Amino acid sequence: MRILFLYTELADYTLACLKALKNTKDETEISVVHYPINPEAPFDFDFGETGTFTNIREFKSYNNLKEYVDAFHPEKIVLSGWSNKWYLRICMAYKKRAICILTMDNHWMGTLKQAFFILVFRIVLISVFKKIWVPGEPQKVYAKKLGFKEQHIISGFYCCDVDFYSDLGNRFLALKEESFPKRLLCVARYIPAKNYETLWQAFIQWKAETNNDWELWCAGTGEDFSKRIQHPAVRHLGFVQKKDWDDIIAKTGVFILPSSFEPWSVAVHEFAAAGYPLVLSSKVGASSTFLEKGNGWLFDPFDKRRLISIFREIESLPLESIYVMGAKSIEMAWRITPLSWASALQEV
Repeated sequence: MRILFLYTELADYTLACLKALKNTKDETEISVVHYPINPEAPFDFDFGETGTFTNIREFKSYNNLKEYVDAFHPEKIVLSGWSNKWYLRICMAYKKRAICILTMDNHWMGTLKQAFFILVFRIVLISVFKKIWVPGEPQKVYAKKLGFKEQHIISGFYCCDVDFYSDLGNRFLALKEESFPKRLLCVARYIPAKNYETLWQAFIQWKAETNNDWELWCAGTGEDFSKRIQHPAVRHLGFVQKKDWDDIIAKTGVFILPSSFEPWSVAVHEFAAAGYPLVLSSKVGASSTFLEKGNGWLFDPFDKRRLISIFREIESLPLESIYVMGAKSIEMAWRITPLSWASALQEV
């Protein structure tokens, strides 16, 4: 089976899924065309023998890309979104020669832009793509609006390296049970949509009101990194490579993501797998799969008082109870795995 992936941004979790696909059937040939590495997510990739990875900038024209695809003879094509015209043209050219699968993480917002898009492109999309692959329930509504029937919608497109993060989490479970680390961890780019400002304000106000000994560690980089808050209890880690998470996971205890806009967030999956209770904004799409009453809290990203009240609740809980919530997160993280991702694609 020859599978072509037309990706925009590559991420480390993508590679974990591709490796699972390759390992389940060694005869599977994988070719990935992708955008340049995002400087706000500068992963160190180890492609190994997973497949062929080609930066789209190596193609000087659509015809160059088409020649490359023709030489590969794909039997399945997975398209990441619909923003790249060259990618769309490839799928249109191959709609009768390969199974074309569209992926997206958009939520249905009911905007005029979305309504116009459906009006103009709905017929084209369902004529070209046999399936649509989405992260979870929040995206299925939009998929149906686009004309895809329930049986043509696949869930679980975004998936972390569950084995890696659960192994890390399990390695430190005994330590955390003995002495739970009073540190919140936020993993997000430093951009407005991640809503760091609300998080920092709420955390600092909570510290001032209760004089507690909790800390907040923030991991990521981005355009607003230079504007980061400076406070003795707030630590900025910068971008963390996958291989460097050990010490951080050992020393932090509760994961928080305050985004005002977040279609999914694979980081939620990663730190659920690593055994963290979750504090998530209601705008985080992954909350629909990985957050329940027994393993965390949901809050309005614009309600600072609610976030402070959650901090107070965490502070008042016995540390053993917080530990139990983390164990529940691990259980929920196995709902989607690289193996289930690979199986979903093979079954199309």
